[in-house]
Amino acid sequence: MDWDFNKATQKKKALMINFLIIFWSWVPFVFISVLSNSITLIAQMLMGGAQALSVYLSLQTAKKSVRIREHLISREAFNARVMVSVFFISFVVVMFIAIKRFFHPKELELYASLFGALVNAIAVFVNVYQWRKNLRISKQEFSPVMESQWSLFRIKTFTALTSVLSILLYFLLKYFLLSDSEIHSYIDPVFSLALAALIFYSAISLLKKARFGNAEENNINSNEN
Repeated sequence: MDWDFNKATQKKKALMINFLIIFWSWVPFVFISVLSNSITLIAQMLMGGAQALSVYLSLQTAKKSVRIREHLISREAFNARVMVSVFFISFVVVMFIAIKRFFHPKELELYASLFGALVNAIAVFVNVYQWRKNLRISKQEFSPVMESQWSLFRIKTFTALTSVLSILLYFLLKYFLLSDSEIHSYIDPVFSLALAALIFYSAISLLKKARFGNAEENNINSNEN
């Protein structure tokens, strides 16, 4: 597989857009998550910061690939493994906070939580678009980084959707359906556990794909020789 300048440039531009979207969507969640008391939003904030760092590392690899005009599959595979580590750390953090919230439930703050749900509703559409876009790029040629990118936006799509459903169901139960019950207090941690399961599945799937990176680089080197 020969190095292609146009494909490498396309990959670099895609990663730049991914980084800007993830970083600037993460910034407001730092405040929203703290004000809302929502474990799901807190999980999003933690994941967003780690994901932004991971995509930044991938972007630097793509820039170097364009600069030296050759494949950096092994380095891409390493960055993909960094993303796997991010997913696993996020999984542990979300599980810990969610289990703790079962024993010490907290009420969500109405306006901050609903604002978080609104932002996430918009994020669903943005993430779906980026998911499909990065998937198309990854199909053009093997790239561990681009595999990790569409996987990342897939999980961000379901994360945002989970947050919207969790917050809306919480307030629906609290104020309309079961206002005399405390069951609404467990909605947030239950949805967070579902989110943790999705994170774990995504980490395993991405780990399997990243393992092909070194094998693919060996194929490239053998073809060049």
